Formats: sequence, structure tokens, C-alpha cells
Amino acid sequence: MRNKKIALVPIDQRPVSYDLPRDLARIGGWDVVLPPKHQLGFLKERADIDGVWSWLENVIDDVDGVIVSMDMLLYGGLVPSRINQEDLSVILDRLERLKLIKKTNPSLPVMAMSSTMRISNNNINEEEKVYWKDYGVKIYQYSYYAHRYEIHQELEDQKKMKRLEVEIPEVILQDYLSTREKHFKVNQKLIEYVESKWLNFLVFPQDDTSEYGLNIKEQEILHQTIYQKKLFQNILIYPGADEVASTLVTRLIYQSVNQSPPTFYPIYSGESGSFLNAMYEDRPIRESVKGQVYAIGSHIVDSVQDADIVLGVNVPGKKQGDLALGHYLNQVDTNDRNIGEWTKRLSYYFRKGKAVAVADLAYANGADETMVKHLFSEWHLTDLIGFAGWNTAGNTMGTVVSQAALYVLAERIGLKITEEKDYLLRIRYLDDYLYQAKIRALVRKQIDERATDEQKLEMINRYFMKYIKNDPMMDPYRIKELYLPWSRLFEIGIQIEK
Repeated sequence: MRNKKIALVPIDQRPVSYDLPRDLARIGGWDVVLPPKHQLGFLKERADIDGVWSWLENVIDDVDGVIVSMDMLLYGGLVPSRINQEDLSVILDRLERLKLIKKTNPSLPVMAMSSTMRISNNNINEEEKVYWKDYGVKIYQYSYYAHRYEIHQELEDQKKMKRLEVEIPEVILQDYLSTREKHFKVNQKLIEYVESKWLNFLVFPQDDTSEYGLNIKEQEILHQTIYQKKLFQNILIYPGADEVASTLVTRLIYQSVNQSPPTFYPIYSGESGSFLNAMYEDRPIRESVKGQVYAIGSHIVDSVQDADIVLGVNVPGKKQGDLALGHYLNQVDTNDRNIGEWTKRLSYYFRKGKAVAVADLAYANGADETMVKHLFSEWHLTDLIGFAGWNTAGNTMGTVVSQAALYVLAERIGLKITEEKDYLLRIRYLDDYLYQAKIRALVRKQIDERATDEQKLEMINRYFMKYIKNDPMMDPYRIKELYLPWSRLFEIGIQIEK
């Protein structure tokens, strides 16, 4: 270990991809160095791929480890990976450059993430190919029934698949399938890179997944290959995407300092809710929790006494809602959970001296206001060692697990990182609760997405000033800057200062 630095090539330049891993590393006393944002593209606009490769090759001698998004290095970003039209040979030629890094630095740990290409169940083409606005739902359904028929051989599934083959223009369906096939072959090649030691560790995050689909079929094949080659200690497949860089940063830091990551004891706000599948994921919430803890190199324990961290997991009552899309909002706060009792239990263990972190999974795309009001009537935000409630369950859980684990590391080695921890807690409070759960919906009712960034930000800023004016969770911080990373209301960039 030389400089306590990690080189990170992120999936894109959004705050959760770019700023969050860096802010998390600071809690553990490490630095994350990143390419300049202007090289990383913009939504569908491809990154400067050669520029990013050159940046990586130039910093390699000054870091203790490397984490790379293959979507960025090979396609120019996560969204560009879904719309790429290049030949497979071009992509694989780029991949060859990774070998040069390992050849010149054989002892340098290199970790990578490469998404299994998602299939969105909507007709929104903002992050997809142009034809998704007309055929997105039909392509999703074709994928679903084709895979389901292959598994169960039910004639009804075959009929639906055949009908969709007629309804989707052949040229569009073939383009989509060929793009998937190319992406899948690249992921198969990455397994070979792990086998040959060009990569030390690899994650295939499942980006927006479900029970059936061509993406699930691909994951099953990848999983079989991993086990056949006995690489299951070096390659993971689990739901997530945007949080994986943060997870790998945490794993690499613990690996570099030769320490065991902390153990976790989850406490759910509703028992039945922990067995529900979160939206955009293919498994029960409690299994996703295990997966995110395992991804940093740790595990959960069966008793609170054995745990380093008590992990409060807020779950939905009957079904996870989506605050961005307005789906299933009345299925969350039901009698199937008890937020008040859950909060009391967390408080009890906190008073007993246990470190407590909270992952809010009740909704996708924002925090649960009912939970927030209960929790912070008894707690101050900074009593926690981790807090998040953004996007998917995997995104939130991976963030909280990393926050908490790096805080424990800092405590073990005697680092004074209260300011770094509290800074990140407030960013998540502002973003996940105030913006995603409250402000975004209010602004969308009053202003069109076609408005300028300046018009959007003027209204957003007014609401922030209103909500944080007398909010004890924010003292002594104030908002320094607000920005829209992709010029849309879905996500916000926030900078704060004292």
C-alpha cells in the first residue's frame, strides 16, 4: 500500500456514480481519483473512450488499486452500452488494452463491473434506442415470454411470443437481439479475463431486472460458466448498477488494509415485507440485503450480539412503491409493518452501544416520509453511521452497507472522520428524502421537462430553502450548489458547505 489511492473509471458522471464512491472512500481515509467529467459523456452522448483509457494509463503508477466500468471503457458509458452499433471486434480490441495495465503492474489489484444489459418495461427511449418509444413494452414482453416458454414449455407463452414477433418489426427485433448478443459475448470474454488473471474481481450487476427475460437467461448462462470454471469467489452477479463502484471501493479498501469487513444484523420494519421482491429486482428483499453485504466481502449474523452493525431495513407493507413513476403508492404504508416499534428497537440497540445504519427500501426512487418522521423524532441524522433511500433497493442497500463498513474501519484504525461521515449523511438526506420524496413531484406538477435548467433549478432551490430553513438535520450546513447532471428532473446534484 503506497498512497491510499484508488483509480476509478465510473459508469458515467452522475453524482451517484462519480461523487459518491469518492466521498465514501474519504470516510475510510482513502482517495479516489477519477477522469475529468468532461471526458465521460452525457446521457446518450458517448464518452471520449480513448481519452479515458489514456487517463487511466497515466495514473496507474500512483494508485494502490483500479476499479473500472467496462461499460465506460468499451462503449463510452452505461447508456451508450445499450445503443452501441459498433462491431464486436472493435469492442474486443479496446478490451485488449486492459492486459497492458496488468502486464506492467502485475501486483496491482484490478476490479471491474460490467452490466448485464437491462430490458425496460416502458415506452420511454430517454436511455434506450430510438425505437423504444414505440416498441419498448412489446420488446420487454417478447423477452419475458420467450424466456418463460423456454423454461416451462407452456403453449400460452409460446402464443404470446409468436404474436409479439409479428407485432414488432423484424428489423427492430433483430437489431435489439444483435445488440444484446454482442453485449453478452463481451461479458463472456470478461470471465476469461478473470480466469487468466487479467482481472482480479468482477461484478455483473443486474440492471433493472425481473423474474424472466433474455437478461435473466444470459445471467443463468454466465452463472453456469462461473461455477464450471470455479470462479465464484472472484465473480458476482446480483441486482444493482449505480452503487457497484461504491461497493467495490469498500471491498478494495478492506482488502488493501488486510482487515475483515464488519458483520451486519438486519432488523426489518415488517417481517412479511422482507420477503417481497423489490421493484426492478428478481429476488426477495432479504436476499438482496445478503447479496450487498456479501459483495463487500462480509455476511450477516444471526444475533445482534455478534454484529458489528445493526442494519435497520425499512420495507414496504404489501408492495414496494415508486415515487418517480407514482406506482403502488398506497401499498407501502400498511398494517403489514410497524415503523414505530421498529424505530424503538433501533433506538434500544443504539443506547446499548451498537452502531446503527438505516436502508430505506419502502419505495424505489426516494425515501419513505412516514419512516423519516418516525426515525428523526427520536434520532438525529448524525447518530447513524449510514443512511440512504434512492433509486432501487440494490442502489440504496449497497450505499448504506459501504457507508457503515467504512465508518467501522475508520473507528478501528483511529481516524477522526466525523465530518466526512456527517457530510455524506446530509447529502443523502437532501437528495433521497427532500428532493426525491418531496420536491421532485412538486416541481413536476408545475414545470415541464422541456423548460431550461435555469428555470427548473430556480423552482427547486425555492423548495429546498423552504424545507431546510428550520431543519435541525442540516445545521450547520447550507446548500452551496444545485445542478441537474443530465438536464432532467429525475436526479439532482447537490453540494453543501458549512
